[in-house]
Amino acid sequence: MNLYEYIDASGITLELDCENKSDTLLALVDLLAKSKNIQNPDAILSLLEEREKLSTTGIGNAVAVPHCKSPEISDLVILIARSNKGVDFQALDGKPVHLFFLLIASEQAGSLHLKALAKIARLLKEEDVRRQFLELDSAEAVFNLIKSKELPSN
Repeated sequence: MNLYEYIDASGITLELDCENKSDTLLALVDLLAKSKNIQNPDAILSLLEEREKLSTTGIGNAVAVPHCKSPEISDLVILIARSNKGVDFQALDGKPVHLFFLLIASEQAGSLHLKALAKIARLLKEEDVRRQFLELDSAEAVFNLIKSKELPSN
């Protein structure tokens, strides 16, 4: 599986302006609803909030990967958001989060959901990649960065 197959430019924002975790989840679900024509965004928001109650999806190094499975989604959807000022997302390292990868999978997605989580974590483990995400100036550039990291070099 390639992450870029589940991402499109309409699901990338580089201007997330939120103060806290609740506002951020709401903004991410709003972006999801607009980019994927979701019928019941409130249900997805509730699922994400329930997931956050289990443990934070702020994995550290300025990254959070809020995720859930939902009947609202037929396959797998990945959205990306960047907050230039950072958000207190109760990340494991206690630092503000600047990069958000929202992952919503169908209830039947099974291991695809887990593979996507693992690939996102591996991709963002590299400090250079995180820096590039913070410096890029367009959704297309973000998409192309992800694609370049997944495609084999010629």
